[in-house]
Amino acid sequence: MKRVGAKSLIVLGVFLFGLYALVLAQKEKLSKARIFLPDTRWDFGYIPKGGSVSHVFKVRNIGEDTLIIVRVRPGCACTMVPLSKDRLAPDETANLEAIFNSEKIRKGKISKSIQIISNDPTKPFEDLHFTANVGGTNSLVKLIPEEVCFDTILQGREAERRLTAENISGEELSIELIDGPKDFVDLNVKKRSLKPGERTEITLRLKKDAPQGSFRTSFTLDFENSKMVRITVPVYGIVTTK
Repeated sequence: MKRVGAKSLIVLGVFLFGLYALVLAQKEKLSKARIFLPDTRWDFGYIPKGGSVSHVFKVRNIGEDTLIIVRVRPGCACTMVPLSKDRLAPDETANLEAIFNSEKIRKGKISKSIQIISNDPTKPFEDLHFTANVGGTNSLVKLIPEEVCFDTILQGREAERRLTAENISGEELSIELIDGPKDFVDLNVKKRSLKPGERTEITLRLKKDAPQGSFRTSFTLDFENSKMVRITVPVYGIVTTK
């Protein structure tokens, strides 16, 4: 009986040692990638019904191993989420563009989410959120038109489009660009402060280096006096070689 007891202790000791070694090995295998999202929420403000708007979220790897974005899952079919790259070296950043199409969305305030699944063992699931007021009206400013269409433009040529912002409130109104369009579209706000009833022009210029094909982008403005209104304007068109 004593022999059996001694053998049992030896077997148990070997088993526990092996289990400990296995745990250590598994711990060593855990990825040291660490996901970091500088901003997790975005508000588009007022957008026209049927318009398509976009915002770029940043995804950064602050860990020591390669961060692998396994999947990006939008909350509904109204949202597309193209990712600039799905493998990030330490200290590398990727762009995750949230493109929201309001064509089949009812008027009113909406809230949507995007889930990011990665190999970060401490945060395998991360969420992004965005909000908008679809087809709503405000008491501060009137934009004409509510969206900018470049139609069909020949590649290598510049094109300009303008819209007008009118202060329809009873107070002076300041204008601030919060989020610009894509790099191949220049934007200029002529006046950054409007008295009651005053108007200003907002000019968009499509650059010569705009890529071929259809494009959709947007820009976001804040209008503020004693109140604040945010408006996102859809911008779209087609660049062709013929």
